Amino acid sequence: MTIVLALVSLFFLSFPGIDTAVSARFYDAGHGFFGIGDPDLNMVREFGNAMTIAILSASVLALFAGLLARPPRWLMRPSEGLFIICVYAIGPGLIVNAVLKSTSGRVRPRDLTQFGGSLDFTPVWQFGGQCLGNCSFSSGEAAAAASVLALVFVAPRGDRPALALGLGAIAAMISAARIAAGGHFLSDVLISWIIVLALIAAFRPFFLGPQGRLIDAALARFGARLRRLLPKAAATLRAVEAQPTDIRPQSDVAALATFPYDGRHSMDNATSPPPMRTRPRRFAMVSVVVPAKNEADNLGVLVPEIAAALAGRDHEIVVVDDGSTDGTAAMIERLRADRIAVRHIRHERSAGQSRAVRTGVLHAAGDCIVTIDGDGQNDPAFIPAMVEQLEASGPACGLVAGQRTGRTDSPAKRLASRAANRLRTAILKDSTRDTGCGLKALPTDLFRRLPYFDGWHRYLPALVLREELTIGHLDVKDRQRRFGQSNYGIFDRAARGALDLFGVWWILRRGRRTPGRVEDVTASKE
Repeated sequence: MTIVLALVSLFFLSFPGIDTAVSARFYDAGHGFFGIGDPDLNMVREFGNAMTIAILSASVLALFAGLLARPPRWLMRPSEGLFIICVYAIGPGLIVNAVLKSTSGRVRPRDLTQFGGSLDFTPVWQFGGQCLGNCSFSSGEAAAAASVLALVFVAPRGDRPALALGLGAIAAMISAARIAAGGHFLSDVLISWIIVLALIAAFRPFFLGPQGRLIDAALARFGARLRRLLPKAAATLRAVEAQPTDIRPQSDVAALATFPYDGRHSMDNATSPPPMRTRPRRFAMVSVVVPAKNEADNLGVLVPEIAAALAGRDHEIVVVDDGSTDGTAAMIERLRADRIAVRHIRHERSAGQSRAVRTGVLHAAGDCIVTIDGDGQNDPAFIPAMVEQLEASGPACGLVAGQRTGRTDSPAKRLASRAANRLRTAILKDSTRDTGCGLKALPTDLFRRLPYFDGWHRYLPALVLREELTIGHLDVKDRQRRFGQSNYGIFDRAARGALDLFGVWWILRRGRRTPGRVEDVTASKE
């Protein structure tokens, strides 16, 4: 990394015009840098700051957890938290902000004479220029964004490639926003990244692996001494540790209970009873929405299975044909001839799974909607249990989401899904380990008022929590695809995943203020 830093520095010293040429791409002589005041780029910057705060908070929590008690399995080890804290403190904190930005005299792009300012351009590593403090070289926000890559080495080895790809894309987006706003040159960002990556590589052997286990053991011994010095605190901690925390899924699908979660408490409180007693409800009709593209053979098996599963209650099956070019229409007509309550809604051209789900929701006649993938990998036998769980939970519950067990996808697909779910859960706090499962049950009126965007079906738990409703989970069986191949790959979803995740985070943040209980005062008096 030292050699790379030297080569990059030499390159920009030899060709200083590249910095100003890149910045000029984002400059309009009549309006200045378009990134200044742009709401989208401001949200990117705000997201980067929030991400830094969240990661450092989790690291500090892991460090203190190692001192006070045995940390839970879902939390980082104390040595891993210390590793991340050191990367942030010495990289963005000390080297970039405290040393380089205070000693280098390099002015920011927006202050140059050619971009409407009054100061002259200076190349990298030139100290004592016209800038007197908080200068352009180097970029603190780009360094903080690059520091998130330290999480890659904390994650399990199998998850690291997908996590590095996702976090790298987010960090690059945050860094590029600083160039577009005229706050930094390209060389500022690149050199900041190299400094941080060098620190990650240098600190890793001192905090992770065998050395990390020694640190964890030392912190545990120190914590034990600390608890002995505080007998009352030690007794309290032993009482907390003695409480059972292992929640095992029940094998009987019909007996599975709702896991209420209102989005304002930690998952440790997820199994507590709701503060208000909820009355059961009964749905008059269930509409099963099946998005399908070129799944004629699978529909021939899946639709009769759905009809058999819901034979005991009023229902309809809405197949949304997303521009299929196979025999989907003929298959549905054959199923209708067999007196199965299936409807055929067709898209003139393929619009994607999200749009197909929305079309089905808008055309559904029932007051409860269950979504299920058209490839047959979701088992319809779980639909009655999902609907019953949603009914038993009362109006306070807005969603019952399936959680796949025994995944049958390829290892690459499972890896990408696991990494995406962990990143999504960390940012959105939606308390759902598997949003990619197609089996979900929601009341129709709630489903129709949720904000729609391409990819919304993967973020339904977070959107329901935004409405101050609880969500429930149900373990469901994942089956092998019988016919055809998947119409949705790994990288087409990953390319949009970071933007979708940021968009949902923004929606949740904008909807933070909620009215609580809404009452029609006039109607109550009449």
